[in-house]
Amino acid sequence: LGGWSSSVTTAMARGGLTVLLVLAAGTVVSTQTCSHTFPSGYSFDLTGLRRPPGERDWYADDRNGNMYYFNICADANNVPEACVSLRKSISAPAYEVSKEGDCFWLGQMRGMEWELIDETEPAAGVELYYFDGEQCPGGVARDVRIQMFCDPEAGVGKPLDYYVLEEDCHYSITWPSKFGCPVGTGGFVAGMSGWSFVSWFCFLVFMYLGAGCGLNVYRNGSTFGPEAMPHAEFWSEFFVLVREGMVFSKSKLEELLGRRKSSYERVDGVEYEWG
Repeated sequence: LGGWSSSVTTAMARGGLTVLLVLAAGTVVSTQTCSHTFPSGYSFDLTGLRRPPGERDWYADDRNGNMYYFNICADANNVPEACVSLRKSISAPAYEVSKEGDCFWLGQMRGMEWELIDETEPAAGVELYYFDGEQCPGGVARDVRIQMFCDPEAGVGKPLDYYVLEEDCHYSITWPSKFGCPVGTGGFVAGMSGWSFVSWFCFLVFMYLGAGCGLNVYRNGSTFGPEAMPHAEFWSEFFVLVREGMVFSKSKLEELLGRRKSSYERVDGVEYEWG
């Protein structure tokens, strides 16, 4: 007995260690991803757009010929030469380089937020909001919104295809992309397709009936048949209630339709509504 207890303790210790390692690995992976789930349940994953070290940053321009360099969920890989020459070698996720050679950093990673482009229509897309950037002459800190509009047909998309907008030191980068589309709408059931839900539901029903019938037959001595079904009395009463509810609903619907029809009267070929 002592040896068996020792084996169980060892197995539990190994199991606990395995769980801790899995959780640790999950934590590491989560820090390397660029995804977010909103309270509404909509999830977005921009990991595929983050430029790893050594790759060129994303870039775009505005109508005035100013250039913008930025990364997704990370600081830009390269500080623009204009910033270096102006002694502004500050790590930042986004920069503006004017056509006159000026350079400004537009936000900080510690000042990054996820927001929906349209709160009333979450599927429209998502935006990354970088703020606490270099101050403008009036003392206002620069900020930039990278707006990822949902467009499944755009593929990755190119921010260079759209002009960057700027107003009072607030910048907006437009980027239609498949990455702007939600990858999930929250919850295990809500995130499944219709056929996946049906498959899982049928599987769970099969497991419930199979395990329940087997338990009643082999353990409780029930004969194989309807009486072996698990919770037979409950389901019998449940289906009776469902049937009565359907009859009641049907009668109410007929009553409602009858009342609506009776509220109209045809006079001289014209329908009039009364009351």
